[in-house]
Amino acid sequence: MPATSVVVLSGKGGTAKTLWQMTMAGEASRAGLSTLLVDVDPERNLSNRFGVPQHSTGLGSVFEQAGVTTGEGDAELGAKRAVAEILSTPWANVDLLPAGASLTGISQVAIADTWLLRDILTAAALPDRYDLILLDTGGRTGSLVTLAMYAADVAYAPIAPTTDAVRKATEARVRVDRIQRAHPLRWAGVVLSGFDGRVGIEEAIRANVYEEFGEQVRADVPRRAAVNEAFQLGDRLGDRTDVATASLAQIFLGFLLRDLMQRDDLLRVPAGVLR
Repeated sequence: MPATSVVVLSGKGGTAKTLWQMTMAGEASRAGLSTLLVDVDPERNLSNRFGVPQHSTGLGSVFEQAGVTTGEGDAELGAKRAVAEILSTPWANVDLLPAGASLTGISQVAIADTWLLRDILTAAALPDRYDLILLDTGGRTGSLVTLAMYAADVAYAPIAPTTDAVRKATEARVRVDRIQRAHPLRWAGVVLSGFDGRVGIEEAIRANVYEEFGEQVRADVPRRAAVNEAFQLGDRLGDRTDVATASLAQIFLGFLLRDLMQRDDLLRVPAGVLR
């Protein structure tokens, strides 16, 4: 079965996009799913979490090899470089295609071929090599985000406890609706991240989210130190042994299997943990 390719969208920094993609990769690792993380963010947040040096090569070099800086787009050449750029991570079954230092420059290039990244991944046979491909995008819209959307099968947006994050998630849903005219990108909904029920303004924002998205709210991870600690340290959340953290890890895994991969056959979640 070809890999499920997932893109996370927001158009805003600080909404926990990288946290969600990375944490789900950790839980996919624990579930035995072969996973490729692709860092499509010029700020290289995902690559930084795995300790990739700032001046390393990566996806930017893949696009350069494909000829985007000269107005060309050779997916076969890009595919050869993509395979060479993939790195292993400390997590079993999880590999990383880092952003690379040159991705910042590539982000300024108008890439006319919206299918290029998908064609590169396909020519490299990566959808056949992995069960899951997670594409992490940056805090701005542009050619790279468009390429990631065309490379993906399903999209979702995380919402942090700010009104701007809600607006950006709404814009992400609109972008998915528009792209569906040319590409059947499925909208999986939104996830809430880091809300504190003891803070009145955050409860008001949560109510706004449910009013705006209704049943499209697919998961809600409360503000817990364990989540951010695992993310900052590069740990798999589910490796922590306390019951509360294990329940949080199941929320990430449940959203991944149920809503993104649509693999109910793999879902083993205690009743009441998921919506």
